Amino acid sequence: MKFVELNEKQFEAFASQHPEESFMQTPQLGKLRKHQGFDVYYTGVEKDGELAAAAVFCADPVFLGRKLFYAPRGYLIDWHDKELLSFFTSEVKKFVNAHGGFRIVIDPNHVYRVREKDGSLMDDHPADDQTFNNLISLGYKHFGFNLYLETRQVRWAYRMDMDEPYESKMKQFSKSTRKNLEKAYSRGLRVRKGDASDLDIMESLFKDTAERKDFEYRETAYYRDMYQYMGDLMTIYIAHLDADAYVACALGNLREEEAMNEKIAEEMKRANIGAKLLKKKETSDNRLLKLQQDLDDARAFAKAYPDGRDVAALLSMKNGDEYLTLTSGSLEEYRSFTPKYAMYDQHIKDAYDMGFKACNFYGISGNFEKEGNIFYGVYEFKRGFGGHVIEYIGEFSLNTNILGSLYDTLRSVRNRLRGH
Repeated sequence: MKFVELNEKQFEAFASQHPEESFMQTPQLGKLRKHQGFDVYYTGVEKDGELAAAAVFCADPVFLGRKLFYAPRGYLIDWHDKELLSFFTSEVKKFVNAHGGFRIVIDPNHVYRVREKDGSLMDDHPADDQTFNNLISLGYKHFGFNLYLETRQVRWAYRMDMDEPYESKMKQFSKSTRKNLEKAYSRGLRVRKGDASDLDIMESLFKDTAERKDFEYRETAYYRDMYQYMGDLMTIYIAHLDADAYVACALGNLREEEAMNEKIAEEMKRANIGAKLLKKKETSDNRLLKLQQDLDDARAFAKAYPDGRDVAALLSMKNGDEYLTLTSGSLEEYRSFTPKYAMYDQHIKDAYDMGFKACNFYGISGNFEKEGNIFYGVYEFKRGFGGHVIEYIGEFSLNTNILGSLYDTLRSVRNRLRGH
């Protein structure tokens, strides 16, 4: 075996064929990180004249001018091949030390365990302890089987396999999900694909949600750079409330109910008026009042926003054989239009059109209890589309020289002092 440095073309040719391909292990990500000031290195192992493993590292000086080498969602390797993993690890340690580093951090795009949609264990998908034990035996330190968002990348995600036609999958959506999709489309909401001109509105929608939920968010400059360097991997979805469609839908819904109400009234003239018929008329009368208010709201919206308004955004990424939802945001005042459901539905339809094997709805927590769980709503939303839970193996670090231990000690002291 031979450790080699690769050029972008060599790396991409290997990565694009690897079963654990990720948008984070691409030359596009490397170019973005280089633009952001990181040192970027493409490395690999040749075995019998062919590449057998590879990883892109993004290095940043974080301690005494020495660099932390991070392979986001890397390595791309057969984790069960202990000999290959051992050789790559040994050579990467030498490489990191030679290039001013002191630590390696990885969080593989490797599924440790697959679970049912309720989070319970699957008997036919046992945990991949062989990979875990191989890494630990080579000196890697595991962050832990964390339940929340404590690490650089999410450890828990929700995924839907594209193993049946869309029409069959849609029937497996929860009742509330199907209802919310119907609500979105019946009120004039439409989903379009955005471009560079939509980056400002996307960022503002993300910001609105982040501030409301006390999350961190990226500013437009970050997404502009991302679009420049990774645009071929990303898709922007914009949920747009079209003024004309909103009014037309509201008017159509009202007219439909008016016809139904008249039909009930005619029936009451011909038949004995029982409790069931009276209840039916009362329900329709109340619905008419609501639909008239909806029409008034739609006309007021059209007057205020004659060109319509963008009310939500979703950023999706091509991620190997998956189509991944990375992040989203929306305006709180249009929450009742359920725009997120419509954007996810379009994401799923596009995944079918592009031939992906799965939709990865990405981050959830590993806590599936509703009580006291601030992340439960995200999990419940994603679960509504069917599918299952996947648990990544997590984050590992490996010190390459004594500075790693010193770094850990100083951080521990600092954290204790802050705690006081």
